[in-house]
Amino acid sequence: MTRLRIGLLNKKRGNYAIQEKFIGVKNVVDETEAEVEHHERVLTEAGYSIRQILWSPNFINDLKASQIDLAFNVSSLVEAAILEELEIPYVGSDTFTIGISTDKSLSKKLWQQAGLPTSPFCVARSEKDCEVFRDIPPFEYPLFVKPVAGRGSAGISNTSIVHRYDQLVSGVVERLETIGQPVLIEKFLRGREITLGILGNEDARVLPPLEIKYCEGDEVLTYQKKELDNDTFLCPAPLTTEETHQLQQLALQAYHVLGMKDFGRIDLILTKEGPFLLEGNTFAGLMCTPKEKPHSYVGFMARAEGKDSKAFLDEIIQITVKRYNLKACD
Repeated sequence: MTRLRIGLLNKKRGNYAIQEKFIGVKNVVDETEAEVEHHERVLTEAGYSIRQILWSPNFINDLKASQIDLAFNVSSLVEAAILEELEIPYVGSDTFTIGISTDKSLSKKLWQQAGLPTSPFCVARSEKDCEVFRDIPPFEYPLFVKPVAGRGSAGISNTSIVHRYDQLVSGVVERLETIGQPVLIEKFLRGREITLGILGNEDARVLPPLEIKYCEGDEVLTYQKKELDNDTFLCPAPLTTEETHQLQQLALQAYHVLGMKDFGRIDLILTKEGPFLLEGNTFAGLMCTPKEKPHSYVGFMARAEGKDSKAFLDEIIQITVKRYNLKACD
């Protein structure tokens, strides 16, 4: 039987690139290579023929020459756009959905239009845009600021929680000047942070919910805290049967509203008033190692279902193969 030829794309992940702008290259550890190596090892074990394609000025020619059947680990809009232009199938959402999901303000607008709960927000493209919060703000403090297209907590720090106008201006200007993206300003919500992985398309299913329990005294999951990896992950999250069903249905609705394909992750916060959607992630990490505490939330969920890396990544590829009605080339 001819083996499916899988392309692994080796391009620095966006969260590392954003955080390097925010706090400096020397202060960020780039784990892109480790992730690509994980996928190559696991997919080889699963029986696929793997071809790694390095991001470089010759990327398009290398991609054409690779003769792959399917690209697995797209991690940026530009990679997806090139693959679509070359008509090479790839795992994950299309450029339209990637664009919407990357810009958190667009995601939130679509969810609002669909009647799904998300916190009030606005976008600051300059210091002047903060002035609406000076006297009669459109929604109450405390506020939360982050890059509108941030990833993996990049651009989130202890200054993200804002209690006064001067803090808002400082936080917005800092991110505008370092990261160079518009800044999302939203109502800060206190509650339990829950994330849900989803696999599939029309028949998508939701993985066990995962709760991120912060260390005592912490109120937000900053990039630095993710690096320390000293928070507690509870999966399945300690929820009632009713709560679990409610959150899974909400996540599934949010996933379909954004038009996600094959796999993704929906983050939300469960407050006393109920759940509120935070953001959708089309580039969710898929590492299932180490077994005790995988280096990705979705990998943690897969482990909770009893799946190892090989079974989990193979399931995602088979979902994509079905969507494209794909067969290995001779």
